[in-house]
Amino acid sequence: MATKPRLPESIKPMLGRLARRPFDSADYLFELKWDGWRALAFIEDGGLRLMSRNGKDMTTQFPELAGMVSQLGSGPAVIDGEIVCLDEDNRPSFSRLQHRMQTKKRVVRTTHPVNFVAFDLLYNKGRPVMKEPLATRKRLLNELLQPTELAQPCDFVENDGTAFFQATCELGLEGIMAKRKDSVYTPGLRTPHWLKVKRVRESEFVIAGYSFGGARKEWFSSLLLGLYDLDGRLHYVGSVGTGFSGVPAKALYEWLRTKHVDDRPFVNVPDVKRLIHWCEPELVCQVEYGEFTVDGKLRYPSFLRLRDDKSPADCTVNDAPGWPEGATATA
Repeated sequence: MATKPRLPESIKPMLGRLARRPFDSADYLFELKWDGWRALAFIEDGGLRLMSRNGKDMTTQFPELAGMVSQLGSGPAVIDGEIVCLDEDNRPSFSRLQHRMQTKKRVVRTTHPVNFVAFDLLYNKGRPVMKEPLATRKRLLNELLQPTELAQPCDFVENDGTAFFQATCELGLEGIMAKRKDSVYTPGLRTPHWLKVKRVRESEFVIAGYSFGGARKEWFSSLLLGLYDLDGRLHYVGSVGTGFSGVPAKALYEWLRTKHVDDRPFVNVPDVKRLIHWCEPELVCQVEYGEFTVDGKLRYPSFLRLRDDKSPADCTVNDAPGWPEGATATA
């Protein structure tokens, strides 16, 4: 008697590399880069198990997604996808998803419902299909998962990656994924066969402190950044701890340590769990980033350069691309 195939306990998701620019290609398909929580859905014996990118079980955090089991055809399956929360304009909102995950009240399930957007199929009817080309896995996924408001296969476009990327930018979305149609699924590997093209913004920020406690123990872990509102108050908007290669970090540190002050320069309290030194807000730096959260904090910041030609007073919330209206009201 043949042994019934069982799904593995966990699988590390395949990862993509960063591409600086969008492109067109008949060898790739292009998907929206969903601003959500990566998850692998294991469907077996009539039940659902959700595993995070780092192997943690998230099933109990999203109980409503158990309903997606009824959307599937026969046999155990493993589906790679993204758990997303949509805003009033049906755009994915990571801030809403964070609020959903941090709040245990059941009412949040109604005010912040989630969807599962499926973009790959790893096991089909109990058998691995990871060595099949992506185009084949996409076809099998669409045959397997019947779309509903709860869970649906991810749409994609072919050939026109540049126009698709531009359209997502105009809608204020995070970017796109470009995936080779003939690529196999390689668990846990960051591969050039999957490329992420992110919408990147730049602006100038005031440096008003620095922290210790991370990888940069020799000088500093991160710089604390601020922007001024129309009333001249300096708001903490996040910290930047990457992008310092080739920058004279020691010289910057030596300058900052001569500018120590006792009082916090920011009107709001930075959420930084490291040792902090406040500094006079006299130095400006240029930073690239993906976006701001709804409460005005930077996402995906990376240090670019110092801007000695810029005045701190010119670093205002109004001039920072993507600044959320009303974010300083609750600071």
